[in-house]
Amino acid sequence: MTGAPLGRRQVVAGLGALAVAPVAARGGGGRRTQPATGPFGWGVASFDPAATSVLLWTRARPGDGAPLELRWQVFADEGLDDPVADGSATATADDDHCVTVEATGLPAGRTWWYRFELADGSASSPVGRTRTLPEGPVERLRVAAVSCSRFAAGGFAVYRALADREVDLVLHLGDYVYEDGAAGVRAHDPPEELRTLEQYRRRYAQHRADPDLQALHARHPMVAVWDDHELAGNAWRDGAAGHDDAVDGPWADRRRAATRAHEEWVPGRTRIGPEERLEPWRALAIGDLAEVLVLDTRSWRDRAAATAAELAAGGERSLLGADQRRWLDERLRRADRPPWVLIANQVMFHPLRVPIPSPELAAEVEANGFLVVDGQALNPDQWDGYPAEREAVVAAIGDLGGVVVLTGDVHSSWAWEGPATADGRPSMIELVTPSVTSTSLGDRLPVSPTLLEAALGAVDPDLALVELTRHGYLVADLGPDELRAEWWYVEPSDPGSQVFGAARRSARAPMGLQVVDEPLPDPIPTTTTSTSTTSAAPSSPEGSGGRDGDDGLPLPALGGAAALAAAAGAVVALRRRR
Repeated sequence: MTGAPLGRRQVVAGLGALAVAPVAARGGGGRRTQPATGPFGWGVASFDPAATSVLLWTRARPGDGAPLELRWQVFADEGLDDPVADGSATATADDDHCVTVEATGLPAGRTWWYRFELADGSASSPVGRTRTLPEGPVERLRVAAVSCSRFAAGGFAVYRALADREVDLVLHLGDYVYEDGAAGVRAHDPPEELRTLEQYRRRYAQHRADPDLQALHARHPMVAVWDDHELAGNAWRDGAAGHDDAVDGPWADRRRAATRAHEEWVPGRTRIGPEERLEPWRALAIGDLAEVLVLDTRSWRDRAAATAAELAAGGERSLLGADQRRWLDERLRRADRPPWVLIANQVMFHPLRVPIPSPELAAEVEANGFLVVDGQALNPDQWDGYPAEREAVVAAIGDLGGVVVLTGDVHSSWAWEGPATADGRPSMIELVTPSVTSTSLGDRLPVSPTLLEAALGAVDPDLALVELTRHGYLVADLGPDELRAEWWYVEPSDPGSQVFGAARRSARAPMGLQVVDEPLPDPIPTTTTSTSTTSAAPSSPEGSGGRDGDDGLPLPALGGAAALAAAAGAVVALRRRR
């Protein structure tokens, strides 16, 4: 069996129903991935598995930047004694020496090992592990979700810890890289804000040289979609909050550079749409059990409302754009919808509005980018700013149950029931993963995070979990009739610090989250060590003005009840102001 090399444009245009195979549990940490040397110093990775194929990635760059002829192989065994697919490819400067090939003709629901090597045999890449997705009956699916991995904020121990877990697929929900140049625990490369293709490429290369991120990619297949910081903070269809054409160049050029670099370094089965724009929304079918719907809530959205009046007048404001919204509506309403639908989403879907007790505090909140509507603060940059479209999505979901929204962006852990259908039952649940490194929401608040967590739980009956301070990842474990969600927490400098945080379970129908006291059996290595040369992430934001250079928000210096309300407003908003 052979697979055809897939160039950048071919990968972008790749289509097809996608589908994840459970793999046998193992003890211990498995094979350690050490940083590669020579031309393969950025490791290997696999993306967007399907039932009979998977995208394999590497970067092969010689010192002089000349093209390199490569061979690749896929094996049925970890000892690399049983080759099942092979092919050739060329790494060139046109694609930053990144190579993505599609290994095809692979049996469904299997684990595979793969590697690249120079055509002359003088150098080989590390060995990676991946999977094809299952067809037919599937009894269990384990999906991990991560987001918000700002390089300057700390080490990537969360990635290393997740590499040592047994999951079927990793969803990266955005902010894989950050476009700013602010200093922190680790220096960004390049040190300035990203605007050009070369600058975005250098930032991805810096991330992918990290051995902990390499370990994650070498161990598990990934499906990734951007949030705003892969482009620019608070990005929307025709610009970004801090983008100035006179200073930063035309927005269309910057967006094109950012999305091209993303596809070179974090490829997927995306498409090229009108005006040569990437359309990253796509579906992955996991046998008869589930479907993963990957959304882009950034690059096709309308600008967020700047005032309450503008929000009220803009009933048709869209977060998805017409084509993506039509596609999502069709996927949710189709008659053969599987028992579970996982929606990979960037910004918080569930309504989160906090009462603002006084006009004076309302003025402070609005000055920091929130909107105050009917005495409540909301974030126009999340789904709260696009209420008509959210209502349309809820209507399309209906009352069949089994819909789970997986969200990143807010650097904290949440679990929600609903929004509700017309009969008052939750139409879905939303699970929010904490950040990998980006400064936690709790570390930016002017009051005790524990106090705020309790206050939020008291005022919102739909809120089933909130934790505002820890870094880590989320695992959603699905069976035919029940989902179990687990939050695992890791200090950014130490993968051995991994601890079980919390778990919630929900029936497929009717949906509703219940507390689970114990994690599922899944051995956690106790001797894992990170090879990243980092120190612990700071407990307070870098920089000044209460910002960390990513999703930071300058908060008013208030005390007592006003501070609590302002902090709650910060949870609601997380308005990115540069």
